[in-house]
Amino acid sequence: MPFVEFRTTNNIRVQVLEISVLLGKKAYIECYCFLPSNLTLYKLDMNEEEYANWGTDDNYIKHWICSKVPLLGSVCEAYDEYNNIVVETQVNSNNLIQTDNRSVHNDADLERISTLEQQIAEQTKLVAQMKSIMISKGLI
Repeated sequence: MPFVEFRTTNNIRVQVLEISVLLGKKAYIECYCFLPSNLTLYKLDMNEEEYANWGTDDNYIKHWICSKVPLLGSVCEAYDEYNNIVVETQVNSNNLIQTDNRSVHNDADLERISTLEQQIAEQTKLVAQMKSIMISKGLI
């Protein structure tokens, strides 16, 4: 298997260093994960059933690694014109974002931030009114 490097939906770079195979039985995979806080070496054991599922599809290894190290997310399959990872946004029936691994500079998050800022402004006005009433009644 040639050198393999890929990115995940959590924007983590993964380098597969070595794959040792016990033919027809199992495999041992070593990979570096370039996490935001550090570089971590993972030594993963593929059991006989997983090995059988591998077959001849080397992309299986990428997906298998992500399944064994959940903090990676999943294999990133799509990139935009600037080579940034494209992550699909899923919205549930309450219009709340369920998964969105992009930065806070996307439209959905900016709209949510704007709504929260409006709510804070309204709450601040109510607190000021309550404080004014309490002062006028001599309670504070």
